[in-house]
Amino acid sequence: MNLEQRHEGSSFRHYLDDKPVHCGASLMLLVRESLYPKDWIWTHARYEIAGNISTGQVVLYCSFGRVIPTQDTLLRWPTEGER
Repeated sequence: MNLEQRHEGSSFRHYLDDKPVHCGASLMLLVRESLYPKDWIWTHARYEIAGNISTGQVVLYCSFGRVIPTQDTLLRWPTEGER
């Protein structure tokens, strides 16, 4: 996963491309296309943390449900036209 967890003050925060990610942030998630499984597409995802940031689980909410990211999960910030 390309989120980076950094120590910030007395707690932790995730960063994506050197920008802090806050709960409720809109991100883009790379997923396999359901009709054409060899194709990959970017879809909107809302970032949340289940529990405390230092021990909690990242949860991404998408139009097709909840995603628990793995090491291979790729995220990016939405471009102006995708917001």
